[in-house]
Amino acid sequence: MKRILLLFLAMIFVFGACSKKSRNQMDQTKKKAQETYESAQKSIQESKADFVKKVQNQLDDIDKQMDDIKSKINQKSGETKQELQKQWESLKEKRQNLSDKLDELKNRSEENWQDLKNDINDQLASMKDSFNNLKDKLGIKS
Repeated sequence: MKRILLLFLAMIFVFGACSKKSRNQMDQTKKKAQETYESAQKSIQESKADFVKKVQNQLDDIDKQMDDIKSKINQKSGETKQELQKQWESLKEKRQNLSDKLDELKNRSEENWQDLKNDINDQLASMKDSFNNLKDKLGIKS
């Protein structure tokens, strides 16, 4: 009977030790997973911030050139001036839409901003094409 009791107590001790070891491993795994998640979140936040800054810098550069374009358009006359003014107004509208999208992106969570990033990149490329086309028509070199 003593042997059975000792064997039973030994088994409880072994299982208890294994259980404690498993809990420690599980705690360590959870801690590593949390650290990985936090690192990924930080990386996403930095990537988002870098993207916003890059787009904003490009918009600022375009804004600086918009006044020059407007003054060149004002020097034109007739139908040419009207056509160029329409293109300039279209460019201003694209610029505003892009700015609105950028504001929307700033307010998006880190998990779901990537889908909007592609839209902003497409709109920025379209705006740059329109911008460069208008500059070419006005004889403004980049």
